Amino acid sequence: MQKNTVKERLKAGGLVYGTSLGGCLEPEISVVLAAAGVDFFFIDTEHSTTTYAQIQGLCRTARGAGVIPLVRVTQNAASLISRALDVGAMGIIVPQVHSAMEARAALDALKFPPLGHRGFGLGTIVTDLKGSSAQEEINSANWETMAVMMIESEEGLRAVDEIAAVPEVDALFVGPYDLSLALGIIEQFDNPVFWKALERVINAGTNAGIAVGLQSNDLSLLTRSREMGARFMIYGSDYSVLLTGYKAGMSRLRG
Repeated sequence: MQKNTVKERLKAGGLVYGTSLGGCLEPEISVVLAAAGVDFFFIDTEHSTTTYAQIQGLCRTARGAGVIPLVRVTQNAASLISRALDVGAMGIIVPQVHSAMEARAALDALKFPPLGHRGFGLGTIVTDLKGSSAQEEINSANWETMAVMMIESEEGLRAVDEIAAVPEVDALFVGPYDLSLALGIIEQFDNPVFWKALERVINAGTNAGIAVGLQSNDLSLLTRSREMGARFMIYGSDYSVLLTGYKAGMSRLRG
């Protein structure tokens, strides 16, 4: 399996910068994102109608362009996780992780034996027809594939230290809207309650030696979280960045 430079950089204590795709699903977008300096993107199947054929096309071009493709699955289900990996995802973002038990269940689907129970079905999108043995591919996939657990509920927040401590978890990802909704402060990203919750997640990640990040279109929010220790940075989404850019351009042009 191709080297996962994002996982490698995070393990070394570095920062990575990405975005998400849910509407702009033509494979060529991978080349555009690479030219923009994006390290990774995740394809959002939780809140979009993305097909597996679209995921494979995006993963193929991303791998060629040097961008790491991840997939956020619809839910923590082995069938969804394994199929996303089989069509080229180099990591899985698991939504709504409420406990260490749920994190371990996701990892069981993510990893081949002896680390998990993923079934062998590696296609050319994963092997690149390199002619490696099945055991070599299994070892490589277990090492390179990323596992990212989303903390976006009060239950997940209470269990965050235990989730972060689960072996083979590579990063925690705060869903700011869902977490603020669960805390009764939807979209109040200036509320101290939100920042206290984020600090708790970052501390859990730091103590476990793994990265923490969040997604936002607000650069000041991302910058502040980075200053607190977040390292898995996700700037906006395809449509939000397009809208922001076009609105700014139209405003200047008309003005």
